[in-house]
Formats: sequence, C-alpha cells, structure tokens
Amino acid sequence: MNERPAGKSAAVREIFAAVARRYDLLNHLLSAGLDHRWRSRAASACGPPSPRLRRASPTETVLDVCCGTGDLARALLARRGRRIIACDFSPAMLARARRKLAGPIRAGRASVLEADALRLPLADGSVDAAASAFGLRNLEDPARGLAEMVRVVRPGGRVVVLEFHAPAGRGLWAAAFRLYFHRVLPTLAGWIAGPNRGGYRYLVDSVEAFGPAEATAGAMRAAGLEAVTVERLPGGIAAVFVGRKSY
Repeated sequence: MNERPAGKSAAVREIFAAVARRYDLLNHLLSAGLDHRWRSRAASACGPPSPRLRRASPTETVLDVCCGTGDLARALLARRGRRIIACDFSPAMLARARRKLAGPIRAGRASVLEADALRLPLADGSVDAAASAFGLRNLEDPARGLAEMVRVVRPGGRVVVLEFHAPAGRGLWAAAFRLYFHRVLPTLAGWIAGPNRGGYRYLVDSVEAFGPAEATAGAMRAAGLEAVTVERLPGGIAAVFVGRKSY
C-alpha cells in the first residue's frame, strides 16, 4: 500500500463532511450501481462465526470500521443474531448512518460511535468480526488500521475488507476503466458536487492511488491474518478480502 502524507486524516475528515449528503450517490457512480450487491457479499463473508466463538456468546458482534453512511452496517444486520457497532471519524457521515440505523439502534441491535480507525476505543478481542467497506484506502496509515481491526477481533474471528482497486494490465477493460475514471466520472461528479467537486475528485483519484488487490491481501497477511482470500467482484474494480485471526 502507498504511504500517506502526514495530516491526511484532517483533510479527509473535511472532505467527507463536504460530500456526506451525496456520498451514497457517488458510490453508486464509482461502482456502476453494483455497490449494494458488493456490500451484501462482504457482509456474508463475515460469518457465521466459528463453533468456538458461537459457544462463547449466542450473539455475534461485528464491528463496521469507517462505516460512512451505514450501508454496510445495514447489510450486516440482515443476519439474525448479530449486533453491530458502527464507527467513523466523520460526524456528518455518522449523522446519516444514525438515521439509516434508527430502528436497529432502538432495538439494541446497533450502536454508532465517533471513533478514529487508527485508535479504536474497544478492548482487545472484544468483537467476533470486523469489516470495512471502501474505507481502508482513506486512512492515513492503512496498515495501522488493519492492525487495529485484528487487535479487537477475537481469536478465530474474521477481518473483511471491501475495497476498490484499479484493474491490472493493459487490456480493453483496463483502458475502459481509465477512460471512465479520468474523463466520464469527473464530469459527472462535477455536475453532482458543484462547489464540492474537489472532494469528489479526491475520492475518484484515491481508487487508483491505492494500488492493486494483491497489495491489500499482502497487507492483511502482514497484519497477522491467516488464510487470506481475495474474491474479485463483478466489474473488476473491487474485491472482498477475508482473513482469519489465529487462535
């Protein structure tokens, strides 16, 4: 993964505050409308928990890191017996997440908290699984973010990452991807964003800057996860990465 400049967290916080109202729409554009399906796949990859974890607690707790507006949290809640902790460092994004998760919050199935992914306010081994959708590339230190996710997951639990990546190679699809990202999408984002187009430009550029899928898988192994798998998703610009914390 590429190194991130110092102070990126503050800049990204400002970007997400500016684009929160239309962030969901941009994700639809970035993914060509496939992002809901991709989040459902990532949610499924979080479980079920191992028999050892299931014996320890009848309720599975999943942490959604960089939860944004709460779409992954909603997908995670589709499985019965799950409790979700959704965290993000952007108050503007969390305000939208709270509205989306109002029912589960009232029912005690979800909680939402403002937290820095690089310093999660959770005890070691306190959740059954941790997941993040389209958030890892925005961290100032993605490796540290992964280390924090591993730290808070119980031994035997899963860490799941859904993330964009640029398609490898010089084939037709890679060329089409570059045309869409560099010519078509910036124009669309400019129409949508108006004065906030700089924030949308960052989100578009961050996909290519993050590097290939193999780098993310390698970072997960370096964080101490075992049996890391990569599932490339339809469309070729995103993948679900799954790793298990050793016992």
